[in-house]
Amino acid sequence: MKIRLICYPVLLAVFGCGDISHQYTSSANVANVEIRRDLTYEAKDGFVDILKDGKLVARYVYKDTPRPYIYPLYAPNGEMVTRNYPMKAGVPGESTDHPHHRSFWIGFGDVNGIDFWAEGENTGKIVQTHIDFEPVSPGYWGIHTKNEWIGPDGKKVCEEERRYSFLSCDYGTLISTTITLSAMNGDVKLGDTKEGFFALRLAPTMQLKDGKGHIINSEGNKDDACWGKRARWCDYTGEVNGKVCGVTIFDTPSNYNYPTYWHVRDYGLFAANPFGGKAFTNDAEKDSSYTIRYGHSLRLVYIVLIHDGTLDAQTLNAIADQVAGKGRGLTKGASKV
Repeated sequence: MKIRLICYPVLLAVFGCGDISHQYTSSANVANVEIRRDLTYEAKDGFVDILKDGKLVARYVYKDTPRPYIYPLYAPNGEMVTRNYPMKAGVPGESTDHPHHRSFWIGFGDVNGIDFWAEGENTGKIVQTHIDFEPVSPGYWGIHTKNEWIGPDGKKVCEEERRYSFLSCDYGTLISTTITLSAMNGDVKLGDTKEGFFALRLAPTMQLKDGKGHIINSEGNKDDACWGKRARWCDYTGEVNGKVCGVTIFDTPSNYNYPTYWHVRDYGLFAANPFGGKAFTNDAEKDSSYTIRYGHSLRLVYIVLIHDGTLDAQTLNAIADQVAGKGRGLTKGASKV
């Protein structure tokens, strides 16, 4: 089944995968983006495989881990876009820094003072308690889970409901993630820290440092200048085995503190973090901590695009309008909510 989305950039140019020698432009000022429900899943003991034409696209892992994660994760050209470590050690050319960087995961460094970002005896864990495959739209499935954020003392800090949907489009694979955090045991404060929140650790050869990667965002920042900035989307593109591929994260206008801050590093860390205003700017007036009051919830939605080739800012803005919504960017006066 296909869903046609209409984008309205002045000129839409999409660069093909690999040698990026194929350029496609719309004959009019309208470009069609077709969303396809052509991914299937196979549920196993402790993980779920997401497949396209029988080939692995992604694997969601939830058993025997300090927190659920997605690994491996492949671009349409078949290359893996995230680091193997710590899930698979000893891969030539891979660093072993930050062992809590589990490919594609969710975590945060200050939840009622508890670290759910790092791993160790004194850190929290995110424990999945339920999984099913409920419809996200008529005739299609999504992964639906319930999780508990457990402190090092074994006590539940908050509850989480998470939904993933996996789709194809003309640009690659789209992964929509909805996270709902609920304060059912008292208030839950998400403190202001750079350590979080919605994150990937990219393949070494995609890195800005010692790789062939580049970073851009919706506000025109590039490479290292993207760190700590706010933007409606951020893209990290590089090479894996000589093939160009990239990852874009789109913030959505309904999210707290839209457009989000970006904890994106030259060594391949790539994270959207709406809670780190003071940490990123060193300005106490920009503190963006958030308290979920007892009995209430906070809902966040992020869209990830895994793509081949290089996508320019104009194209990414057009895609953002369609898959994430036409929220105001900083240049149009968006502010902390």
